[in-house]
Amino acid sequence: MSITPEEKKYLVEQIENLTSPRPLFYLKFCSCENFAQDVCNGDLYGNTAEYFRQREIETGERGQGDRFELLLSIQTENITATDNETGNVVFTVPKGVFKVQFKEDDMIPIVSFVGIPLGDMEIIDADETHADFKFPFTDDEYQTMTERFGEYCVILGSREVEARITAYCNHFGYDYIFDKVEYCDQNRIDRMKAFNKSAKERFLYKNSDLDYQREYRLAVGIEMPDDHFIRIGKFNTAEIIKSDVLKNLMFSISYTSYSKEDK
Repeated sequence: MSITPEEKKYLVEQIENLTSPRPLFYLKFCSCENFAQDVCNGDLYGNTAEYFRQREIETGERGQGDRFELLLSIQTENITATDNETGNVVFTVPKGVFKVQFKEDDMIPIVSFVGIPLGDMEIIDADETHADFKFPFTDDEYQTMTERFGEYCVILGSREVEARITAYCNHFGYDYIFDKVEYCDQNRIDRMKAFNKSAKERFLYKNSDLDYQREYRLAVGIEMPDDHFIRIGKFNTAEIIKSDVLKNLMFSISYTSYSKEDK
């Protein structure tokens, strides 16, 4: 059926009032079935920012690696300092590159998921009793994810993922952040502020060209475990599928609709 953007927005808003604006599930891509089973068991394999930077440098392949990972690099033009009272130039700094990086970030484990909020999903059918959604990926994006991130995909119920992460970190007293990655330019004000204040939100910024990844990122304030695993406990809501099957999946949400007069 055909649905206008306004109708979709209204429908999604009503459903999210009952659920959440966060994704209903998360996807975790894996290169082999054994790794996918690790995810189902709640054994989340992490890597550091340094690993992702080196990955792109060594392979030349952007996406699996990111040479800008947790590195704020801003191109500056001429900077001039003047005396506010006299207007005299005190000093000037020529054009250059300004970089901010925290050494401790290269020891912190990062785990990445793909998350699709309901508002980003594509509606393929809807009426007074249900709405059917599918992933918004293009054929090229499906192929890219399969080739770069793995031929197996684990589908996880988002509420269980979030609850287990919270319980795990609270139990051990670990600081953490788990949220949607913001894809933007290096010089966006909130990105620069996060680095300037050494705020944990700095883990949630990546450059705009990687926005197809739709990443939700977990960063735990501990030193990387020797085996790289963060073990948060086995999931009850986990399903392993082949990544190329994702394009065939449909998600149906049933509901009861009524007019205000029926309340």
